[in-house]
Amino acid sequence: MAARPTPSPASTPRRHHHHLNPAAMPGRRNRQLTRCFPEPLPNPPPSPNPPNPLLSLLTAVPDWADAVSERRIREPRPLYTHEQWREHRSSLRHLRHLLSSLSSRVILSLVPPVSAFTAFAAAVATYNTLAPDYALTASSLPYQLTAPALALLLVFRTEASYARFDEGRKAWMRVLAGATELAGMVMHSCAAGERGDNDTGTGALVNYILAFPVALKVSERDPPLLHITVSCVFLIMLVL
Repeated sequence: MAARPTPSPASTPRRHHHHLNPAAMPGRRNRQLTRCFPEPLPNPPPSPNPPNPLLSLLTAVPDWADAVSERRIREPRPLYTHEQWREHRSSLRHLRHLLSSLSSRVILSLVPPVSAFTAFAAAVATYNTLAPDYALTASSLPYQLTAPALALLLVFRTEASYARFDEGRKAWMRVLAGATELAGMVMHSCAAGERGDNDTGTGALVNYILAFPVALKVSERDPPLLHITVSCVFLIMLVL
């Protein structure tokens, strides 16, 4: 009588621990939570040497600005709607920006370098004022060379804004060209077939296709005028 074959390792059922109830194994569940959410690192031991008061005073403003900037980065950034954009470009935006300047992440990040350069400029101006005429005075050439760099920076910022506007206009022109091509294909296919009751449906379909780029442009610029604009487009197409 032949002996029974021993089961291969592949045929041996395996135990999958991840199908077990976590409540039955509290120790394992705690270990999983420990792996997923590690405990924070302990605080470093205090330095035996006390911090320099002057250094702490100089780094107080940069540390405060960095803390506020990091906290503002974690906040969600909602996209602008048309109503918010209309409020943003209002004439009162300058007053609103002035009142909210202390909460601006960009302005707070510029506080340390601007303060340092302002202090240096004040020191140079004080030296030039108090120094006698025969003493060595500071040259104004560096300040004269900085003005063209600032002007170029403003020009590049304006060109970047116009580049975004031109990119959006090119995208809309591609949509307009695609709609015109689609309308031509519809008219060609209907002209090749039998004429009859389909003429009214073909005209309505072409009107809808050609009105899509106009509706897209109005919806991106001024949504409240979308219904009026589309109605005027349909009326003009029916008259023509």
